[in-house]
Amino acid sequence: MKIAILGTRGIPARYGGFETFAEELARRLVQRGHRVTVYSRSRHREQYYQGVRLRYLPAIRHKYLETVAHTALATLDLLRHRQDVALYCNAANAILTWLPRLAGIRVALNVDGLERRRR
Repeated sequence: MKIAILGTRGIPARYGGFETFAEELARRLVQRGHRVTVYSRSRHREQYYQGVRLRYLPAIRHKYLETVAHTALATLDLLRHRQDVALYCNAANAILTWLPRLAGIRVALNVDGLERRRR
């Protein structure tokens, strides 16, 4: 199965929870025979990391727009390079999940907990 992970800074994980989640899940899915692509905005420039395909796209460096803008570009790229499943990270990216669904791509969203309960 071809699986894309969107909405993180990318792997290898050097930033936070979504990146660690993406790295661990992607690595394990590859071990089970899936073809996994992680969309990235980090400076790691290898094409693959531990069997996971890395797809680099530009990002707008802005505190509030960077994640959603990068994920929007990744979503358009995802539609061009056809995947079976798209896993979005971060609740802010939920607004983009309808596009791949229209194209028949199965979509999941990981919100990493309830924001209102964070301290």
